[in-house]
Amino acid sequence: MKTEKNQKKKIYICDALSDMALTGEDFSGKRLIESHIQSVRFWEGRFRYLRAQDSKFQNVSFDHALCEGGFYLDCKWEKVMIQDALFTSNHFSGCTMEMTTAKLSSFGFSTFHKCQLRDSSFSEVAFSGSFWHDCLFEREDSFFVRFPSSTFIDTRFVECRLQKAIFRAATFIRCSFEKCTLDEAVFHKAHFVDTKWVDTDINQAANLHEVRYD
Repeated sequence: MKTEKNQKKKIYICDALSDMALTGEDFSGKRLIESHIQSVRFWEGRFRYLRAQDSKFQNVSFDHALCEGGFYLDCKWEKVMIQDALFTSNHFSGCTMEMTTAKLSSFGFSTFHKCQLRDSSFSEVAFSGSFWHDCLFEREDSFFVRFPSSTFIDTRFVECRLQKAIFRAATFIRCSFEKCTLDEAVFHKAHFVDTKWVDTDINQAANLHEVRYD
């Protein structure tokens, strides 16, 4: 996929983009189907309303990028770096994120269905008002990651480090925390319904005021 085609071509099928740095590119409204984006740095790019299916993002960085309103189906994110980026109001379904790093970014008001996040490191990332259904967090290292007013249904946290994570007013339905550390986490006004704690001490949290259990 040649860069000069980016502004004209709308649908990429079984296409590839690799080994380059792009500044200010606009991929808004594009469609990626079974495509592979590898070793590409997007600086100050725009990816509004992007649609991607069965596509892979590998060794890709999004720096100061605007990526709102997208839909990602059965996509794989591997060794992706996200910094100062806005991924707000996106929908992720059947996606995996592995060994991904995110800092100072927002996924606010996004939805995640049957997604798996593994071996990633997030720092000062906001998931405000997000919705998670049948998802898996495994060996995630999350420092001061914010999930206020988020909803988790049938979601598992396994061997995760959730230091100073903020779950204020979040709702957990049929979820489980397994072998997780919750140092200074905040669950103020959180609501737990049929949620399990396996080798996890919720009392490590800094704020458990007004927590409800059903």
